[in-house]
Amino acid sequence: MMSALGLTTIAMNCSTGQRETLRRMEGLFAPSEQLGQRLAKTRRQVDKLTPSLLVRDFAGNAGVSGLILLLCVSNGLPLAATDYFVRNKGDDESPGNSTSAAWQTIDRVNHARFQPGDRILFEAATAFPGNLCFSAEDAGTSNAPVVISSFGEGRATILAGGRTGITIENAAGFVIENLIVRGAGRTNNAGYGIRCDNTLTNAQRLAYLRIANVEAFGFGIFGILITGNHAGYEHVCITNCVVRDNLRGGMEVAGRLAWDSPEYAHANVHVTHCQAFDNTGDPSYLKNHSGSGIVLYQVDGGIMEYCTAWNNGGLCQSSGGGVGLWTCASRRVLIQHCESFANQTSGADGGGFDIDGGCEDCVLQYNYSHDNDGPGLMVYSYSYAAHSDRGNVVRFNISENDSRKGRRYAGLWVRTDGKEMTGLEIYNNTVVIGPWTDQAARVYAPGVEAHLRNNIFIATVPALPLRVEPSGERVRFENNLYWCEGGPTQIAWGAQIYSSLPEWRDRTGQEMLSGERTGLFANPALSHHPPEVRPGERRELQALRAFRPRPGSPALAAGLDLRAKFGLDTGAGDFLGLLPRTGRFPIGAIGIPALD
Repeated sequence: MMSALGLTTIAMNCSTGQRETLRRMEGLFAPSEQLGQRLAKTRRQVDKLTPSLLVRDFAGNAGVSGLILLLCVSNGLPLAATDYFVRNKGDDESPGNSTSAAWQTIDRVNHARFQPGDRILFEAATAFPGNLCFSAEDAGTSNAPVVISSFGEGRATILAGGRTGITIENAAGFVIENLIVRGAGRTNNAGYGIRCDNTLTNAQRLAYLRIANVEAFGFGIFGILITGNHAGYEHVCITNCVVRDNLRGGMEVAGRLAWDSPEYAHANVHVTHCQAFDNTGDPSYLKNHSGSGIVLYQVDGGIMEYCTAWNNGGLCQSSGGGVGLWTCASRRVLIQHCESFANQTSGADGGGFDIDGGCEDCVLQYNYSHDNDGPGLMVYSYSYAAHSDRGNVVRFNISENDSRKGRRYAGLWVRTDGKEMTGLEIYNNTVVIGPWTDQAARVYAPGVEAHLRNNIFIATVPALPLRVEPSGERVRFENNLYWCEGGPTQIAWGAQIYSSLPEWRDRTGQEMLSGERTGLFANPALSHHPPEVRPGERRELQALRAFRPRPGSPALAAGLDLRAKFGLDTGAGDFLGLLPRTGRFPIGAIGIPALD
């Protein structure tokens, strides 16, 4: 057994990381309980020292003391990664490197410094009051991230009180997983559940963040925020997380670059299998939107998929409200296989999905929007957007009974109040609306260049299937199906109302392709929900029995083959991931006939 180290006073040039090396050595020499205790005491003494001191009075084992000195005065390689445990029955005087020698408090974690590969593990089914803070000195790497998680059965809870639960500032290489982060309540908290912030001025993104199986609720701003001043983060993955009951919003991956910056704060962002609900919006926050579920803003390359947002935004009073799931000022963002419903607003917006504000080459596909206050499927650009909207695609989505608040909105709503919107492709969507609004689809034509093909627009009187105002030659409708329940099918084109498809064709040139007539005024004969399905409730996308063309429906074999005619890459299938193996392309979001 090694003899105890007689270190009465240690004074040296130690960085915080090197001071942490002393703590690591407690674990290395754990077989000697007396030695571990002396090293722990020495580490606590060093933590209190100023950076520049003298070395004095080394005694005891010369080899060990020399090793400590070498580690503290050099910048040598860190020791092997270590697991640190935190338990309510722990002791902050302990080394922390085993469940039997665990730390007790978040404060002790905050006073430590961590190396790549380290793990900080909180005891599951236990609550820990405090606010975790990590800086660049704690950063991990993509190959050896610093992990913040739970051990045991279940998840630990971080009780953040009135502040932010977990803060990572100017650092990356982190995994946050298997935790509950709880604030004092959305009106009693002024922070975030998790906040990762890059405030560095070198305009370089920080790489690698993973947040998984985390529930964040009761915060005054967002449940999860990934952000940055001059640049943000890249290689970000947020999966299986729940953000709920927060005030300003659920989750944002959003930069703070100037609104007219040509750059993107973040890159390579993946948000999957997340839920955002009951994020009310802040009625006192009027300078911008609040009450959204999940937002990707200033992102270059991102995917949002298999996510669900509902009952968000009801308290938002801003002229720009929240939306369930959306992206803004981004490039190459894909939103797919998501459901957004029962989102609300006390001001504007309050919709299901949105490609917004200077987006380029973004795709909205295979999504289901229903029972929202605002538009189900929205493409919009504001006057101060940094980029022009171009090359965006909206395809194989379903909007049902959206636009419930305000007659100006629609299930599908397209408009630009800023730069021109070009190359917009909207095809094979199914939009069904009730009598509470004026139209199923609405396009404000000035500044918009768009093709709308193979869509189904269904309205219930007095609503119309389609309204375009004022009229515009660069908005083309080709081979869509229009239908009105309870009355005649009519189209509003500028100030004119057309009651027949031939008249609309002859007067405007719409629903014509290479000299051939296209489009239908016809009942699409779609299947309905079973009786047990109620409005405003969550539904499984793949289990939907509604919106399927019944046998003999004119939608089944009347679609344009967009790949053959226009060279469009139409994706892998319809809303359900299928397309008929034979026959023509369908009209609407689902091309497989109903079984009943």
